[in-house]
Amino acid sequence: MELIGNKESTTTVAVLPFQMLGEVDGLSPIILGFTEDLIVNFSKFIGLSVISQYSSLGITNSSDATAISQLGTDYIITGSFRPLEKDHFRIGIKLVRTRDNRIIFAGNHDESLETMLNTQNTVTEQVVNILQQQINHDLLSYSYRKESVDLAAYENWLLGMNLLKKGTIESDLQARERFEAALRIDPQFARAYTGISLSYFNEWSCQLWDRWDVSQKGAHEYALKAIELDENDYVSLAVLGRTFLYSGDYDKSEYFIRKSLKMNPNDADNLILIAFTMVFLGLTKEAEVLFKKARDLNPLHPDIYFPHASFIYFELGDFEKSISYAEKVTDSSVWTDFAAYVAAAYYHLSEFDKMKTYWDKYMALFKKNINHGRPTTQKQALDWQIMVNPYKGKTNLEPFWDHLGRPERREQSTNETGSLSDSQLHGDFVLNGELWEMKYAKESVVVKDCKGFHDIVKLLRQPEKQLHCTELMGTVLDSDGAAIIDNQALKDYRQKIVSLQASIADAEEMGSVSEVEELREEYETLLEHLSQVTGMANKIRKTGSSLEKARSAVTWRIRSAIKRLEKVHPTLAKHLSNSIKTGTFCSYVPERSHQWNT
Repeated sequence: MELIGNKESTTTVAVLPFQMLGEVDGLSPIILGFTEDLIVNFSKFIGLSVISQYSSLGITNSSDATAISQLGTDYIITGSFRPLEKDHFRIGIKLVRTRDNRIIFAGNHDESLETMLNTQNTVTEQVVNILQQQINHDLLSYSYRKESVDLAAYENWLLGMNLLKKGTIESDLQARERFEAALRIDPQFARAYTGISLSYFNEWSCQLWDRWDVSQKGAHEYALKAIELDENDYVSLAVLGRTFLYSGDYDKSEYFIRKSLKMNPNDADNLILIAFTMVFLGLTKEAEVLFKKARDLNPLHPDIYFPHASFIYFELGDFEKSISYAEKVTDSSVWTDFAAYVAAAYYHLSEFDKMKTYWDKYMALFKKNINHGRPTTQKQALDWQIMVNPYKGKTNLEPFWDHLGRPERREQSTNETGSLSDSQLHGDFVLNGELWEMKYAKESVVVKDCKGFHDIVKLLRQPEKQLHCTELMGTVLDSDGAAIIDNQALKDYRQKIVSLQASIADAEEMGSVSEVEELREEYETLLEHLSQVTGMANKIRKTGSSLEKARSAVTWRIRSAIKRLEKVHPTLAKHLSNSIKTGTFCSYVPERSHQWNT
């Protein structure tokens, strides 16, 4: 339990007796015991201190300020029963903050005696979810009144988390600065690493496509650091589930989201993130259950989950329900291809006019967000959606994709004789200085160098051959799979890093741009190699960790390179995405033989 000064940072709650409005004769014991059962339920939550029923049940009037003040609570929970019909009641509930008598939450439930026990669970989960959002703010305010050095890292974390809630790029960057400040105070503060991961995750999920690979990698790597310090950090576990999904490692993706769900089954926002990932993994029925729970846990703003609900019901094949949620979404630009999903739902219902309306909305967003305002073809927008969504198996988008894309693909993929054009079986993938010159399907582009292109060209030169990830990385493993590095080598590497840092500083002072770039490349390469063989505590990694690092790094490099290429040559990017398989062994296996000039 965390401490603030000499006061434990718990939150105290009192559950007052629920009032009966109307007929009171012959009440069921379930109603009479409702308040007591709620007290028992709330007492099971760590972090909540619940006033004994012997004190709270004696207060029969929720407006009795004197009696309530004597309890010394942060919040009170009160409510009422109103008879509707035989054995049916409307249960009203209020959560009141005592310091300013403000109603934080109010809601109603129409229930029968048979369903009332389930209502106790629902009310408990709703109130705890609201309290979870309020507590951080209250602790933040309280900690400002305490100038305790021990709280400095924690306060930075709280400030960072509140900045993240604003949901803007600027606030994400400010939040990251707060988390970094917390880590300077306490380098072992796991939640600060989680906060940095979330700041990158927000950028990535908000689709800053110019920084897609940077943001995705940041979300992934800082979540891993958090897990190294706290293996049960449920937020970082969920982030890892999403990042592994996009890297194509579906087994790991499912493992991490299920562990996250086990660690915290009551955080509404986390449930939606897990549900979203589950849909791509083909676990759509489970995703629906999580959506419903998240909606119930956030009764004040269930509308923020409507886009996710539309997505879930689309993949469940309930297109009318998908559209009913989609039409309630006030901002169809919530993610770039949301409107394309709505168009696909209307396609399945044969409402082609509405299908076209939403497809046009998607085309406009694609042009703005992905194509940087350049003229956009339907094929570009379609190919991008096919590539960017990481489905493990089938999707209900496929018939819609065929409807839009099959005629155009057939026209472009055949020549006058009806056979595949020879020009599409040849390509250039040539490095010229710091630029790659690429030609494919009669379209030529020039792209700035990155490590992933070097991995790709190795695969293109050896089609259908299985290359071990360490071969692409340039890492050598011994027969037992242990990384070949000893303590002396590790010491030499670190001395070289210090030397390179000094050389870079000297070159920058001299204004030698080319020398700085060359030294930085060597410096980054050395750091990357060290990251493969050492862990958070600067200890040499064990075999499994080293091999996993190489596999993960190669996957990141290749997928990031393809995403970068997609912006300038989507046809080539699509071909490489479909033909290159990553993992412990990587390969380039095209549907038809290609000749590459490398």
